[in-house]
Formats: sequence, C-alpha cells, structure tokens
Amino acid sequence: MVRKLLLAAAAAMIPVVASATYNANGAFVVSGVATYTETDSIYVYVVSPPAHSACNNSFFVIPGATPLERRQALLARLLLAKATGEAVNFGYDATGDCAEGYIRVHRVG
Repeated sequence: MVRKLLLAAAAAMIPVVASATYNANGAFVVSGVATYTETDSIYVYVVSPPAHSACNNSFFVIPGATPLERRQALLARLLLAKATGEAVNFGYDATGDCAEGYIRVHRVG
C-alpha cells in the first residue's frame, strides 16, 4: 500500500508537457525547402499559404525537436513533392502553438 502511494505521489510530480494541436489539413504545392546549419528545423515555402491567426504564415516549420529519423522522412517527402510539383497534404496547427513563430507541421503526405 505504501509503495502504491509513493508511486502515485511520484507520478503526480512529473510535469505534464502540453503538445501542439493537429487540427487542420490542406494540400499545398511546395515552392521551396530550406535548412540551416544553426538549427535542425526544416522550413517549407508553399504556394498560397493558409492564413493563420497566431503564426507567421511565410512558411511551415518542422521543428528541430522532431526526432531525426522523422525529420529525414518528412524532408524526403517534401523534396519529392518539390521536384514533381505535386500538391502534398499538410497536417498542421491552424489555431496556435507556432514553431519558431511559424506554422507547425504535424504531417506531410
């Protein structure tokens, strides 16, 4: 019983991290992809970006905190879409929780 109480108390002290909201989808033509040496984030320029109430809509961002393997897969998909001119579906946060001030990407493809 004491062990269960200690475990419950320890669990209550673990901070809860709020996650971004994936609440919108849209098909966009990728007009550019930028990566920089000083950040692990991926910046994506699209034709006719969506309006956004909280974030700068100059481009979408895949945050550097996204695990490397996921960023690599997303980057490959984006570069393929750019090369072919194909409109690709983005899942993103349309209401807030910007990434570096820009629209946070949750899904590509």
